[in-house]
Amino acid sequence: MNRLSALSAVVPIGLVLGWVTGESSSAPSAPRRPNIVYIMADDHGRQAISAYGHDLIATPNIDRLARGGIRFDRAMAGNSICSPSRAMLLSGKYNHLCGVRRLSEHFDGSQQTFPKLLQQAGYQTAIVGKWHLFTEPTGFTYYNVAPGNGGRYVDPVLKEIGQPWRDGNTGGTVHKGYMTDVVTDVALDWLNRRDPQKPFCLMIHHKAPHSPHIPAERHKDLFADRVFAEPANLLDDYAGRAPEPVAGQLDWSRLIQQCEGQYQPVKKQFTGDKAHDTRLMFQQYLRNYLRLVAAVDENVGRVLDYLDKNALADNTVVLYTSDNGYFLGEHGFYNKMWMYEEGFSIPMIIRLPGAARGTRQELVSILDVAPTVLDLAGVDVPGDMQGCSMKRLLLGERSNWREAFYYHYYGVLGKPRPANWIGYHEIVGVRTATAKLVYYPTWKNGPFWEYFDLKRDPSEMKNLYHDPQRKEEVAAMKKTLRELAARYQDAEIATRLAPTTTAP
Repeated sequence: MNRLSALSAVVPIGLVLGWVTGESSSAPSAPRRPNIVYIMADDHGRQAISAYGHDLIATPNIDRLARGGIRFDRAMAGNSICSPSRAMLLSGKYNHLCGVRRLSEHFDGSQQTFPKLLQQAGYQTAIVGKWHLFTEPTGFTYYNVAPGNGGRYVDPVLKEIGQPWRDGNTGGTVHKGYMTDVVTDVALDWLNRRDPQKPFCLMIHHKAPHSPHIPAERHKDLFADRVFAEPANLLDDYAGRAPEPVAGQLDWSRLIQQCEGQYQPVKKQFTGDKAHDTRLMFQQYLRNYLRLVAAVDENVGRVLDYLDKNALADNTVVLYTSDNGYFLGEHGFYNKMWMYEEGFSIPMIIRLPGAARGTRQELVSILDVAPTVLDLAGVDVPGDMQGCSMKRLLLGERSNWREAFYYHYYGVLGKPRPANWIGYHEIVGVRTATAKLVYYPTWKNGPFWEYFDLKRDPSEMKNLYHDPQRKEEVAAMKKTLRELAARYQDAEIATRLAPTTTAP
């Protein structure tokens, strides 16, 4: 079972529990409920966070948060794409239950969410920045969100509570400045105006570092002369794995097929040599992407500074995640969606004042944020939430936890487009601490399976699915996958993988 590792500082659990629940050895008093600040970046791969041991970029402010809390090393998205991940975050449920499986689907704001439950318990709730769920935000005392998928980076438009909502892709007010700065400005302004007598939950959702990679003016020349070290599998040939039969149809995945407008001038420099062209795109892509990460990190620092200067840090839980992982050249990819580690693993850092510090190796997820926040706030966690509260992990406790994690990506949009295979085909899988089984139900030439030994092959270069020596392991993982699909009420997959069905 996974256990706490690298624990560097723990105060007595009773003291922490007293902070969280209001218990005290002194005279009885009203519980002091914690404030919550949840910061979400968009497409922030943890390879671009120095707290995770990487050197692509220094992120001193995110690192500062990690030093004061817990860095989760096995945190994952349940569906590695923008809107579905955000719906999962709010509801604490997988996408077949919360209703947003793809980017085109609208969130049903009448359903149960953790901000609604906090609001009912007396919390002030606010969300600022990227929303990307089309329908008007519900359960929030205040919102000021970007239309569509986050809007533009320079002089962004935000739609504030009280303005006519109409369509989720239109309307709003122009804010002069750079998007990442503006979102923080608006968030801190709300903190200044809130009722100081009530606890709050503030969600700060950045568009960055999602494309287009338009940097702040102060960062436009950052990394201009930097030559980045290449991942070992930058020139992956995909032999024996799912991308192999569709390698020429991945314009939302492969750097060499990069389809975004700002990168077309780079493609004009291609020579036709795949190695040369991939390397050229990799270097320019990282320069642009990391310039946006720099602004995110600076603004995380602004939030932490505000909490310190306003005597809020000692009673505020701060969480930092991304909506999904992101490839930064691994397997020759950019973007997300796949269940390979870089695309489906997310950064997750949580600072609970006075509690444990260090790292944890449990399999945690964006699905666990809702029950965790409710638990820390002293609000009952509904039984139909499918995530688990991480409170006991944050307190440094050694306890049982899930041993396998379920993943279901449905595709991005509805109608298939041949050049964009990954955008329109499902991926289902299960990950344990040491292995991963991935199922592609509608792949080219029929259903396809992958099985990886993550301990011996962390880069997922060798598909062991057909290895006779792994037959029993694969069978056990298939059984686990079926059981998880049934447990999480993913009926279509559970039926498809039922033992009576002929397995591929």
